Amino acid sequence: MTFVLRDLLATGADNAPAISAPGKSQLSFSTLRSLIAETISRLNAFGIGRNDRVAIVLPNGPEMATCFMSCASGVTSAPLNPAYRGWGCA
Repeated sequence: MTFVLRDLLATGADNAPAISAPGKSQLSFSTLRSLIAETISRLNAFGIGRNDRVAIVLPNGPEMATCFMSCASGVTSAPLNPAYRGWGCA
């Protein structure tokens, strides 16, 4: 059986926490599903769709997680961590 992100997110109860982090407000499954739908709608309005690629440059954390889930639900997404440094880099 194959699951896509949409299927997995659909199983969460509306008020159940979907994303949480210390010192941050929790995000419910209902709010996360709405965020994903709004993100896809806005990307589509800019002409960005299923066969397009989007790079996401955010530090690790709940914002990166929600942005990645939102973008990956509608376009090919590449999460990039600006804090990452290759070996031997200052």
